Amino acid sequence: MAEEGIYRSRLEPAFPEATRYASSMKEDSWILDEDIEATIAHDFMLMKQGYITEEQFRKIVYAIKKLLENKHLIQVDAEKYEDVHELIESFIIREVGMEIGGLVHTARSRNDQVVTAVRLKTRREVFRILKEILDLEKALLKKAQDTIDILFPFYTHLQQAQIAPLSHYFLGYFDIILRDFDRILDSLKRINLNPLGSVAIVGTSLKIDRELTTRLLGFYGLLENSFDAVSSRDFILEVVSNLNILMLNLSRMMEDFIIWLTSEFGFFTLPDELAFPSSAMPNKKNPCILELARARSGRVFSSLTQLSMAYKGIPSGYVRDLQETKPPLIEAFETVRETLRIIRIVIENLHENRDRIRSSMEQSIVALDIAERIIEEAKIPFRLAHRLVGEMVKQSIKKGKSFRSLGEEELREASLRILGKDISRLLTSILSKRDELLVSLRSSRGAGSQSNDMRMLQERKKTLEEYYAKLDRMIEEDNLAKKTLEKHVKSVVEDFAFS
Repeated sequence: MAEEGIYRSRLEPAFPEATRYASSMKEDSWILDEDIEATIAHDFMLMKQGYITEEQFRKIVYAIKKLLENKHLIQVDAEKYEDVHELIESFIIREVGMEIGGLVHTARSRNDQVVTAVRLKTRREVFRILKEILDLEKALLKKAQDTIDILFPFYTHLQQAQIAPLSHYFLGYFDIILRDFDRILDSLKRINLNPLGSVAIVGTSLKIDRELTTRLLGFYGLLENSFDAVSSRDFILEVVSNLNILMLNLSRMMEDFIIWLTSEFGFFTLPDELAFPSSAMPNKKNPCILELARARSGRVFSSLTQLSMAYKGIPSGYVRDLQETKPPLIEAFETVRETLRIIRIVIENLHENRDRIRSSMEQSIVALDIAERIIEEAKIPFRLAHRLVGEMVKQSIKKGKSFRSLGEEELREASLRILGKDISRLLTSILSKRDELLVSLRSSRGAGSQSNDMRMLQERKKTLEEYYAKLDRMIEEDNLAKKTLEKHVKSVVEDFAFS
């Protein structure tokens, strides 16, 4: 009996071209380990329920063990199979015969089998992404700590707006990306649910124990309704949507640094090891890594679009269109993981050019801070203070002099015109205040000042430690579930191990 084509009970052998077109073998290597893990858990459950004997289970596991030790065999004749599920089952049947190997798929369908493996793999890929996020967050906090004494121009409309410690920027992105972490983490509540045992669409009359496979595979709980379990891929849409938001945030940060690395700005310098030359112009030092990170956000958005298009037009129940949800999911995970890692390396190695940053700042960048001092000390409405400082800026531009060098007579004239009274001496005093002092006076919670940033830095260091500990616990729970399954299998097959 031929081992390939074991699903074709009713049908004649498929044309090779049809099998190649329908096959998901290329992307199924991504879920191979998880598919094997779920197969072992399912067959252990069948043994406990009396559908497989211990001796039969032992032979099935020995066949799987041989496959694990010779994964290269999967590439042999791979084109004969529709998917990795058929290949694994065919391999077991070839090793132990149909009488035993034919038991492997009892109370199971590819429909619940594939989504179980994808959910398991997605859980682990999420853990990897979360770890990369925290490592990037650690780099952002280190950079915030190193730049807390640098006053930096913050922009609105790409025009200089206000100054604050440069640390405020890095702390801001720490908070932005922490929200991305939280979104992705929260999605695990919907990802990590067990569909196994739902079979093709409406379950089985055989007496299986879905709670046992839930525990053995480390799922949080059951995806109870069998129809929902096999036909829903909203968990993929959710995680890729969250990855897309993360990439959009990373892209914006890269755009900032691409601008700030230009010779016109020169606020930062990349080390040679992270820059690339021109093929023609020997003077060039291009931030290609940052440009590629910015561009690759488009890959994840494309993955989300692919998934949405695959999902929007299909009827309820299982359809083969769902096979096409794996490639964009794989692409999204790989792109995000690699991008997080390289951006962390960029942040760790960015050098800030303090003198250039300082010399670039317009004197009028403290205009709002000056206006607020006038409100506090002259007790006038904000709108009048706004008009007065605007007049002072206009006069300094008209007369070709710096904002802070306006004389007492010029300040008297401006205040009389706007306020109807002379506060020139007060204005002279306020204009003489150093930028550092004006920045330090910001007292609203979360404002850009050194004292606020110091407090936020210390709080976020503690938060980061808590998040690392939380993630470590979750990864350990995943490892423990796998060890528990291995322990149960070893009670029957002593020399079995996943690794």
